[in-house]
Amino acid sequence: MSVAEQVRRRVAATEPRSFVQARDFGGSRAAVESELSRLAARGDIVRAAKGLYWRPPARGRRRPDALAVGLAMGGPGSGPAGVSAARLFGLTTQVPGVETVAVAGRAPSDRPGLRFVSRSPHRRGLNPYEVALLEVLRDFDAVSEEPFDRLVDVVRPAASDDRIRVERVARVAEQEWDLGLRRRWQRLAAALHAGVPA
Repeated sequence: MSVAEQVRRRVAATEPRSFVQARDFGGSRAAVESELSRLAARGDIVRAAKGLYWRPPARGRRRPDALAVGLAMGGPGSGPAGVSAARLFGLTTQVPGVETVAVAGRAPSDRPGLRFVSRSPHRRGLNPYEVALLEVLRDFDAVSEEPFDRLVDVVRPAASDDRIRVERVARVAEQEWDLGLRRRWQRLAAALHAGVPA
């Protein structure tokens, strides 16, 4: 099977609203990029960044939002940061003009609508929601319009349905250099364990 055929089949099998990356295909990188470019010209996929493509749904939004692109570019262990993280948890009414993404390890270069910040490689095993929690804990006073008790109320159901894996976040939080983050995590963990407001 040719590289072009491999690319076409894989793209066709990709769920709408999902990303494909040129580096994930075998064969010549030039042949892969060439076929991805052809599929983008036909409208089957949308180029989101160099080597990164998004499969749009049949109806609705034809381009991925900036945060989704940032998470795809950031890779494992990336998640919203700053106001973007606070917004995910409903702690602010602000709408960021530029989405901020925390990346485990070396951060990609910023691009229009996206800012990347580098964080500890220990975060690689976390999902975006868990990373966002660490980022909210890190910058809580600067990004939250709500009291800390509100964060506890949001995290409690997320921990119950495994969107936030408390044990995994605890292991990473203990390794973070930011003292404020560690203290706020201890406060949050105690409130979750006790089942009472912080």
